[in-house]
Amino acid sequence: MPEPKRTPPSTGVAQQKACHNCRRRRLRCDKSVPSCHKCSINGEECLGYGTFFRWANAPAVRGRLALPKPKKEPLKSRTSSLASPAPLPSTSTVSPSDSHSPLASRSVSLLASPLKSRTSSLASPAPLPSTSTVSPSDSHSPLASRSVSLLASPLVSPLVSPVSPASSTSESGYEAKPLSRAELMAINREVQAMEDEETATFTLVHPSLLDPFHSALDRKSKHYIHHFSNAVCRDLVSIDQQSRNPFRAMIPLTGRFDYLQSIIIATGAMHLATLQNYHNRRPGGPELVDALVAKGKAVSALKRVVAGAGNGVTPTSQAMILAAIVFFVNLDLIDNGKGSWQAHIEAASTLMTSIQKQVASGGAENRMVIDDSLMRLVDAIAADCLTYRIFGTTISGVDTSWAESMEQSDLFSVLSRAEAHSYHCCPPVMLETILATSRLFHDHTSPPEKKVKRALELLGRAKRFDVVDWVYAIQGLSLEQDDLSVRVSLARAHRAAACLYILLCVPDALEPLGLVSLEPLVMELRGYIAEVPLDHVLLKGIVWPVFLAGAQTTEASQRVWYVERLESVWAKNPWICPWGYIRTAIEMMREIWEARDAMEMAGLGDLGGWNWLAAMKSRREQCLIV
Repeated sequence: MPEPKRTPPSTGVAQQKACHNCRRRRLRCDKSVPSCHKCSINGEECLGYGTFFRWANAPAVRGRLALPKPKKEPLKSRTSSLASPAPLPSTSTVSPSDSHSPLASRSVSLLASPLKSRTSSLASPAPLPSTSTVSPSDSHSPLASRSVSLLASPLVSPLVSPVSPASSTSESGYEAKPLSRAELMAINREVQAMEDEETATFTLVHPSLLDPFHSALDRKSKHYIHHFSNAVCRDLVSIDQQSRNPFRAMIPLTGRFDYLQSIIIATGAMHLATLQNYHNRRPGGPELVDALVAKGKAVSALKRVVAGAGNGVTPTSQAMILAAIVFFVNLDLIDNGKGSWQAHIEAASTLMTSIQKQVASGGAENRMVIDDSLMRLVDAIAADCLTYRIFGTTISGVDTSWAESMEQSDLFSVLSRAEAHSYHCCPPVMLETILATSRLFHDHTSPPEKKVKRALELLGRAKRFDVVDWVYAIQGLSLEQDDLSVRVSLARAHRAAACLYILLCVPDALEPLGLVSLEPLVMELRGYIAEVPLDHVLLKGIVWPVFLAGAQTTEASQRVWYVERLESVWAKNPWICPWGYIRTAIEMMREIWEARDAMEMAGLGDLGGWNWLAAMKSRREQCLIV
């Protein structure tokens, strides 16, 4: 198949003008998309770069309805109109067939809610005062539903009854009676007080109507969830598409699962704290404290749920527990890539196996228990968990005995279902090859000849894999927003990195291949890495190949080049992926270079045969580089 032509990515185009927040405050905007990073750092919601749309009769800036203030009339005329059952004039006419339209529904909701008044019981059954009249022929139009909702608000006067004279006499037998002088005086005092406070024409919008899922949260927590939706969810997928990002499906579920809400707040706060640290603003500031507090709440809530796991466990709750555990790993990756990630991955893998067995035992019927959008989220989270666990075996030297049962299950099919969302852009075949190589490294019972034979088989399998066919066969990619040529380069980089990893784990396989050193393979890998532009959003998937090639490099200028690549993922990329494990990878590369240079200065023999990977695995450092 001919090489695909590279198409420039359609994401990341800089805006020509500042966002609305920066323009209003007269600040210099960084013009980032989809939102301004300066707004995120300052804890504000970026209003974007588009055109503002204003709804008629919508809440104004101060939360009050921007309706015209009624003209003051003499007391005599006001009281006579209140006592009279004659219909009031309307300002617009909407037919009843519009009663299901957005305008009609909004009018009804505004006039239907009660307004606290001490004199509502004194009101006569005057007709409903309205800003629009609905006719029967428009009861299903969009315009009418909005008008109806406007009529249902607390704007209805407490002095009049919302029942028309005809209906009041025919249905309830109630007839209008003239008000006494004392009642009229009480009504006059109440109306005058309402006019002074402007409560007759304005009403506040309850926060729960604006944010129904998070009405009980404070402003800080809402800001962290907003940052999670805008920034963290973008980092977790290859190409962020607002309507197709599976991780945003977690946010509406936070109201049902408190542990999920806490871990999302912790993740958003930790991501923002790392971003603040990058900009040298308040390193270790309040965001870090909020992240640790929310993490503690998530741990406590998750312990309570796990302790009572036998009480009403559903597939949805199991999926949310899995999501929370995997996001503990993401929290460690955002921090520095160290910590208790291994324990979290083991727990998530156990739960994932349980969910997979339940789905497999029930077939398609059991799979339908979970919503489709939630199932996409489960697949994406399970794929991340498997990817983290496989990459975790490459550097830290953790035990790989769990892989025996993994190969017998259908869990690797999850990787194929989540190919379109994985930001690593690593083929599942390469992940299986990497896991098999890690198991081969820890196999101390097989003879060397058998290990070399197995390594050559894995190497041949990796080299025969056609990455171009794989990329163009991925289901669910957006051809308009994606860049398939860069995906091909990333897949080739992972394939070359997997081959390098095989030869580092089994160095005796070099001789049958006729190779003296790994330098040709390192140069091939470097060429694939260079094909990924520094300003491309998919650069965040290149960390593990860059680390392997950089650690194997001995030339000083090449070392600087690899560090610049990782720093571009961290800071120079306009997308900004401030995950702490990237800095940890840079620090580990420098440690390997210092150890190699120290051995060379001490004259400790041929450094070409020094295996830095075996040295790192022997230290058994709990470090995750993905």
